Amino acid sequence: MAKEGTLQMGPTREMREQSTATSLFGHQVDLGPEKASEFHGHTFYRKSFHKPTFCHHCTDMLWGFINQGFICEICNFVSHERCLDYVVSPCSSLAGERVKHPFGHTWSEPQILKKKFCNVCRRKVDDITSVRCEMCEYYCHVHCLDFVVSNCIQYADYDEKRELEGLNPLHQWREGNLPTNSKCAVCKKTCASTECLTSQKCEWCWTTAHTYCYRSLPKDCNLGPIRDILIAPWVLSLPVTNAMVRQADIPTGTDGMKFMNALERSTKSGGGVHQGGGASAAAARMYHRFLSTGLGNGTGEHFEQEKLLSAEDDAHPRLIKRNRHKPLRRTSSAVSSVTTKNNFRHSASAADSPELKGKDDGEEKQDGLIMKLYDGSSSVQRRSSHTINVPKDASASLVVETAMKALHISDNPALYYIAEAIETGGSLVKEKRLVDSAQIAGIYKTCKEPIPSIILRHQERDAKKGLIKVYPGQLQAPVSSISISITSYLSVSDIIEMALHKFGLEEENAEEFTLVEMIMDKDVTERVMDRDECPWPQLIKARRNSIRQMKQTRYYLHKKNQPKPHNAAQLFVGNLPINMSEFKYKQIVQQHLEEAKCKTFSHVGPIYAQYGAVIVGFEDHEAAVAAHNALKEVIYEEKPLTLLFIPEIHDEALHGEATPLLCFVNVKSGGCQGIEVQDMLRKMLNPYQVFNLDEGGPLPGLHVYSRLKEYRILICGGDGTVGWVLQCLDDIGQESVCSSPAIAILPLGTGNDLARVLKWGGGYQSTDDLYAMLLNVNEAEEVRLDRWTVIFESDQTKLPESDNKSNSSNSSSGAEEMPNMFVMNNYFGVGIDADLCLGFHLAREEKPEKFNSRLHNKGVYFRLGMRKFVRRTTCKELNKELRLEVDGKNVELPTIEGILVLNISSWGGGADPWGVDNQDSVFTKCRHDDGKLEVMGLTGVVHLGQIQSGLRTAIRLAQGAHIRIWMNTDMPVQVDGEPWMQLAGQVVVCRSALQATMLKKSKSKIKRRNTEPALTNSSETSPRREQARLVAMKSDDSNQV
Repeated sequence: MAKEGTLQMGPTREMREQSTATSLFGHQVDLGPEKASEFHGHTFYRKSFHKPTFCHHCTDMLWGFINQGFICEICNFVSHERCLDYVVSPCSSLAGERVKHPFGHTWSEPQILKKKFCNVCRRKVDDITSVRCEMCEYYCHVHCLDFVVSNCIQYADYDEKRELEGLNPLHQWREGNLPTNSKCAVCKKTCASTECLTSQKCEWCWTTAHTYCYRSLPKDCNLGPIRDILIAPWVLSLPVTNAMVRQADIPTGTDGMKFMNALERSTKSGGGVHQGGGASAAAARMYHRFLSTGLGNGTGEHFEQEKLLSAEDDAHPRLIKRNRHKPLRRTSSAVSSVTTKNNFRHSASAADSPELKGKDDGEEKQDGLIMKLYDGSSSVQRRSSHTINVPKDASASLVVETAMKALHISDNPALYYIAEAIETGGSLVKEKRLVDSAQIAGIYKTCKEPIPSIILRHQERDAKKGLIKVYPGQLQAPVSSISISITSYLSVSDIIEMALHKFGLEEENAEEFTLVEMIMDKDVTERVMDRDECPWPQLIKARRNSIRQMKQTRYYLHKKNQPKPHNAAQLFVGNLPINMSEFKYKQIVQQHLEEAKCKTFSHVGPIYAQYGAVIVGFEDHEAAVAAHNALKEVIYEEKPLTLLFIPEIHDEALHGEATPLLCFVNVKSGGCQGIEVQDMLRKMLNPYQVFNLDEGGPLPGLHVYSRLKEYRILICGGDGTVGWVLQCLDDIGQESVCSSPAIAILPLGTGNDLARVLKWGGGYQSTDDLYAMLLNVNEAEEVRLDRWTVIFESDQTKLPESDNKSNSSNSSSGAEEMPNMFVMNNYFGVGIDADLCLGFHLAREEKPEKFNSRLHNKGVYFRLGMRKFVRRTTCKELNKELRLEVDGKNVELPTIEGILVLNISSWGGGADPWGVDNQDSVFTKCRHDDGKLEVMGLTGVVHLGQIQSGLRTAIRLAQGAHIRIWMNTDMPVQVDGEPWMQLAGQVVVCRSALQATMLKKSKSKIKRRNTEPALTNSSETSPRREQARLVAMKSDDSNQV
């Protein structure tokens, strides 16, 4: 059976072996070893597409009715005939070999991703459970995880011996999934596509270019326009990552159901980060079918999915190669990727699964035989299989080639054979070799299972010798790798000598080198081999257990006197009791580690007693992981500990103009947009620059940056989040080198008044360009923000005798207690404004799950205002219960229901109650850096509505720097949107000694994102610091006047 639009193969193997690219590509191209690399491992055949399809190379549509273009059988790469000779994207069967320094991905939980393409099978991930790398722009279906390429970016790679002068980082290109507004840096045309996986983007500088253009760009990367706020990998050290700990928690074998539970949570709760709503019905049906049929891998990493005609290469390069460039014969079989779990007895779901119903281009399902494919003994024990579909009259060689495509093995098919796997009871499996089509068709009659199982095996006739690849690692060598022919008796010492000879390092002493074995099976692990070990017998054993495991093994040559940089692992331990002695904190940590029989730490400190947190250092990285696993089970005073491995910034490795950016994200702020913002910022910056405030608050991030002389902060949240970070900065700022870093705001809250004043906008929208936001932060000007101390003193003579407690935890409750003190950044209110704010606060505490959007939050405020309008409020004629004094002078109050004290010119989500500065000649314009507060009166709910709509302003009462208010009765009050009922007494507002340095968006228009490599000029210096000093001096002069 031949596929449509292709030429028929010859009937004999000799003719097939002599075939040229005519039978595969439709035109004459020699596929010898010297030519095969030009096609980057693709196996193309001509195809008729039944719906609009686009070329993955030039992004143009394939026109015509039949035989419009070519598609690769392994990776689904689609191309025009005219583009075949210019394809530069490697096939999945070859992509792993291109990775010189593998680095594993950090996978998220299964979720439903929108408008993305799988980097493995190049198909859309819409409505199909998928995962994404939390560090880079790599997406893949869950069933494609076996074939991913471990080419993630290493974001923490500090080495104290590295010479930084003349260090030129290279572009880190990633194919596809570009922002919709991307422009090619070469031809200036749009290079993004929503129809296919195409074009390239650098993960560091975000330079974008067409696939046929990006190779003309310089290889060196200058980290892009935001390089001054970006932390390069050679500046950071993080020996133990939090991803390592999370991956260690996932069980293996048949108990690995955590992945399935994560999928269930994802589909039931709305499905993850990028859903924009609930989980799709297709994902839910897939999950319930998974439960009902029992399909799934014992490792919990694969699920039944849509058809995988072919997926990307196994996660890592092959080491044992024979006839590397010999192409696989084109077959008419369908290749899919399905996994089975615990038994062989679930054929109905496999037969009805979407991967066997046809491709996504509309092709009808082919009739044939369905088989479960295993790649070795270990996969049989785990019941981890792939499903293939072959013609009913398929020969053994055709089934072998189909199996090799399903497993993404690019090798000579003559070196492999297939065997039937017959379950004999328990975990024992009997194998029967299949040699002809009659035996293959007959397994359905003899097999007791609905779907027969086969195993792909390697011929053992040449088991005494083979080829391995050795990489130079950090050594300076003229080639990237070499191939060495080894036997069962060749030891590591012999291999090292042969490798040194081929690398041209004959003069080096072989005793000074070691051979490191690297296995890339779901994670990259390394092992230094003993000099008397023989690698080939180990590889033969690994090949028997799993062909893929053998091909995922590499060898690196390392020099003994070049040890890896050894940096202490820092573990943040939080949620401990506050205000204890340093000895007590150290004793708590040491006691629990000794109970778990873990190695002790190297040091403890610094200690933040006011937050109940300590930093624990470990020189032994394995001991750090063991300590984390021990402490995560600890419940101290009925509270679990907060554990987080934090990086270390080496400021001596920063360049002169660097001002690193520290990002805080409140994932729960206004509409829960923080998760999306956090993911995007981690892609644009170094991921270790972005801290989730749900994980220990601002303290871990501020500690990491505490040694830097200058840095900036981006707070992604509302006004309450800004106050939280400023309060933490006040507490530990004196212990930091930079006590007052400049702060920018990405508004995610409901009101976002401070962000409005500083020109950052009223609220983030999903369509906003975050990269442009980072450019604005880099160019923003520094301004001062006055901060004020609010002191509440309760009148003890009016306290009820039977109740010594206040209505709020924020109120004073005893004569011996100190007055409550708060720091105000934005505004302070008494009366009707605080009453509405308190009602909203109580409603949100009662049902927090409903407050997930700004529109809903404002609607709640509106309903509360209507209730206050029709009912008599407790704030009626508030002027009779208050006495106001400003700068030592009594202020006569008109008939009002509330008093509002402003530090900034925005209130209630963008309203300006003070009004313009030319309203009268008595008062001046409201400013956030003039050392004065504006005091206003509010007459009621209708007045509030008029202020919100801009029809009216508040009643101006006074301006001053010292305010005192006497309250004769309990009243609702609020400070920066945090409300409570305050007991009768007095309130004092005075200027705080703490001033904040904020970043105000520059008035100069920022150009749209530049996707071209920036041209650096070493003689040009940034005027930002000098401009900030002039602004600060001007602000101080105006205050003195």
